[in-house]
Amino acid sequence: MVDDDDPRFSIHVTWSETRLPPTPVLMNAVELSAQYAELDFFSRTSQRSGVVLRDFPQIEIAVLPAPPARSVEARLVLWAIYATVIDMVYSSNFFECEVEVGWQGLVKAHVYFTLPLDDRLRTNYRIPNLDASTSDDDTAPEENFDSVNQTVNTVFDWRPIYKPHGRNLLPKDVFVLALGAIKVIAPRRITDQVPGPINIVSDRVDANLQIYLDRTHSPRPVPPFFRFGHALEAARRIPGWQLARHKFAEFFASIEINRRPVGIILMEKGAYPDPHDGNLTTM
Repeated sequence: MVDDDDPRFSIHVTWSETRLPPTPVLMNAVELSAQYAELDFFSRTSQRSGVVLRDFPQIEIAVLPAPPARSVEARLVLWAIYATVIDMVYSSNFFECEVEVGWQGLVKAHVYFTLPLDDRLRTNYRIPNLDASTSDDDTAPEENFDSVNQTVNTVFDWRPIYKPHGRNLLPKDVFVLALGAIKVIAPRRITDQVPGPINIVSDRVDANLQIYLDRTHSPRPVPPFFRFGHALEAARRIPGWQLARHKFAEFFASIEINRRPVGIILMEKGAYPDPHDGNLTTM
């Protein structure tokens, strides 16, 4: 399997017969991808293992650089996670696996998706249907996100709300669009300003994700600015916010920095027409 970003990149996946719970896989993949996207795209990172999200400890993701190297480029790990999880989603193939990560025909790392080694974490987990639309029940527990220590001494906040009379979305489409947005943002420096609209689409997703500047198509002339790190933080929060409310549906959110609106993130059902003033990004 080869990623579209660069033909020199490839993965080879070896599947086991041990099933993994889909939602913990997706939630952990979104968070770990965002963590790698926060790094410099070409930076090298050492091995990591264990649970990513403490609220979803039912799976572990390990990243091991291929010996004798002790590190691997962040972009290769991010691409490998994305390609593997997308394959899981569209083949309904949530199983333990070993992912061999290649670059120019050489093995650079291995990524493992497994059940936790600690049997106490192997709790029964109700698996939602990723292909089924959700109900219109808005009741949900309070949001429980840690405070965000974002770029250049700013205070990040987002204010998501479901669109009035908004249409339901497939859970898998919400996860795939969030992962796609993280993958698209990753090559940018998180301190760089978002210059204009970013629109995430895919032929396999009956929805689209839009990120754009608040009230204008031009960057703000004075701080606070809308930076790629802020867009990344909003994208990583989408699945958890909708999952906590047991409702996957169209929504929009104001992104605020130091209590000032700087950006908008919007998810809608259906394809998005080519914008005359934006960048249409196909995953």
